[in-house]
Amino acid sequence: MESKRDLTRELLADCFKSLMLTTPFEKITIKMITDRAGLIRPTFYKHFQDKYEVLEWIFVTEIIDPVRLLLQNHMEREAIVMFCKCLEKDKKFYRRAYTVDGPNSFDNLMQRYVSSLILKYIELHPLCKVGAPPAATEDFAAAYYTYGLINIIREWIIKDMSCSAEELADTHSYFLRAAAAAFSRDEVPKSDARR
Repeated sequence: MESKRDLTRELLADCFKSLMLTTPFEKITIKMITDRAGLIRPTFYKHFQDKYEVLEWIFVTEIIDPVRLLLQNHMEREAIVMFCKCLEKDKKFYRRAYTVDGPNSFDNLMQRYVSSLILKYIELHPLCKVGAPPAATEDFAAAYYTYGLINIIREWIIKDMSCSAEELADTHSYFLRAAAAAFSRDEVPKSDARR
């Protein structure tokens, strides 16, 4: 059962999300959020520091936490599909989120959290060190795959690419397997896309 604190946070986050669909991020005020929620400003500050923290809370609770749980249970394909499906479900909101600039930008949030997820994946599936150059560390691999994934997701969201969340996830998985096969001098693996 959810506590009153959790319910209030969800209410504030829902009001923020609905405002993001109609109002540029920089014009959204705390008063606008609390007015929409039927709360007073001090209530907001009991739950969030600012609207950037609301954006992060939404991203973490709706996407990162469930994906992290799937990774911990060795459900890697399901994790990437869930990540993409959650973004797809609220595509208009996340398209608006990408307009948030500065040190608290949505791009920075994506980079930080996706990198942590990829590091978790690497922890579960360690890199082969045989013949690897000295720079081929877990951190380098995480950065490499993070940049690729977040950039294609940004294009998918902003340019409204026509592929579905499942197609995007399957394509990402295919390229990871193809790269792994190339490095181990095996044949490029066939797609395991589930139809």
